[in-house]
Amino acid sequence: MPPSPTVRTSLFFLTMLMHLLFIRHGESVDNVAGLYGGSRDAVLTAHGVLQVQRLALSLVESKLEVKHIFSSNLERASKTARAICDAQNKAHSSALTVVQLAELREKHFGNWEGVKYSPGPTEHRPTQTGAETLESLKARANDFLEKHLLPVLTTRVIESEKSCVVVVSHGISLGVLTLALAKKLRSTDGSLNQLPSTKISWSNTGYLDLVVKGSNGAIGDVVAGGSPWFGLNFSILQTNCTQHLKGLRKTRGGIGSIAHDEKQRTIKGYFVAPSRKRKAGDVF
Repeated sequence: MPPSPTVRTSLFFLTMLMHLLFIRHGESVDNVAGLYGGSRDAVLTAHGVLQVQRLALSLVESKLEVKHIFSSNLERASKTARAICDAQNKAHSSALTVVQLAELREKHFGNWEGVKYSPGPTEHRPTQTGAETLESLKARANDFLEKHLLPVLTTRVIESEKSCVVVVSHGISLGVLTLALAKKLRSTDGSLNQLPSTKISWSNTGYLDLVVKGSNGAIGDVVAGGSPWFGLNFSILQTNCTQHLKGLRKTRGGIGSIAHDEKQRTIKGYFVAPSRKRKAGDVF
């Protein structure tokens, strides 16, 4: 006989304590130019690549065990995510891959795409048309949470309390995503009450560190037919963390602000003696 809809069913798991890192991409050429980037596929600057390298190294040094990496499919975000992925794979001999998703793209600004940003009066800018609505942003955020993040959070085995899921996206989209997640989870430290009234900001490669855990060790403890998010709660450890950028300065002369060139030598390259083939008569 099937259980009554009011019967509570519990799915117990070995452990549940996972870090969620919501990360903004490295500096892009549109960021430097002060443009509404939106869905434009702006590339990282040379300085942005240095930011990303610092971030990737800091995550390795943090000893967090990255299990999944999700990213916007725009290059500035996907390249940030790939650097994190490559660093993790090199450090841990793992086989992580980046899952690129359109749901994590930045808001489309309509006819303001590529227009100079100005915090002042808008009379010098054209009337905005064709921009993505807040409802559309929320729908994309919820699609990601339900289809991609929830299956990870409700996995039966979390190997370590240092397990981590990385999400690389964009400033506006990350804000919407964070609030959408907060509405699904319960806050253990009052963070939920603060989020709707606090504007969370992300510097380039800045990240929000959330810890998600099961209530009393039970994940998915729901009334049949109810929300699978019930039983999960969260706390905020850090907002807009940029500790990894400490001491990093942009190269003078505008070099740091130009688009990154994969073939460009780094400063370290100038201090490495070039190799040469051994010739007849050389003495070693």
